[in-house]
Amino acid sequence: MKKKNWYEEWFSNKFYLELYRHRNEKEARDIINLMQRNVPLPVNSKVLDVCCGAGRHSIELARRGYDVTGIDLSPYLISEAKRALKKSDEKNLKAQFHIKDMRDFSFGNSFDIVLNIFSSFGYFEKDKDNFKVFDNVSASLKKGGYFIFDFLNESYIKKSLVPYSEDKCEGNTIIQKRKIENGFVYKEILIGNSKYNERIRLYTLNEIKLSLNSLNLKAENIFGDYYGSEFNKLNSKRLIIISRLV
Repeated sequence: MKKKNWYEEWFSNKFYLELYRHRNEKEARDIINLMQRNVPLPVNSKVLDVCCGAGRHSIELARRGYDVTGIDLSPYLISEAKRALKKSDEKNLKAQFHIKDMRDFSFGNSFDIVLNIFSSFGYFEKDKDNFKVFDNVSASLKKGGYFIFDFLNESYIKKSLVPYSEDKCEGNTIIQKRKIENGFVYKEILIGNSKYNERIRLYTLNEIKLSLNSLNLKAENIFGDYYGSEFNKLNSKRLIIISRLV
């Protein structure tokens, strides 16, 4: 049997959502507030959430009146997104969820806004596979549509990486070991007798902008956090780019 890729194994594990439980609904509201302040489109616009995970951002967008499609490779996370939608107090929200690989999708220029947030990028060894995501985003946006991209700030990560940490989760000790090697940030996650991995390719702002520009995605705003602070190469924890298909 073919060995699963790290992202297939880790994103299908219940501990993934537990480990990142601090990435909560408030945080989802913060970045969507930022989007709404900087994207001059009506709330009934069609939104594509690429790597939607368990649907936090998709459902919050639907609550605000957007027509949302969420895609993710993980059947587990898609099932969690569907479950969260069903449990929502608000009824008749316009949200749907599908299993798709971010390297292989196109919706034929049918979306007003595409999101790729919470560092859901750089998972693959080859640059061409990572940047294929931008190709697919461009092919799925209407002309004049917006792409909101939220990623790690590689300079900040290099300066402040924490090599080792421990966390408690449902009575389990979770140990995380981190390192940077050959342009990737690696994380080893130990939970009981199980071991999981994360690996993200680090890219600079210029590398990201170059790829976006090649697809006629022109950066209109660049922020360093979900509150709209100006991006600072050394001190910003996030790299958030709002670009437009021209």
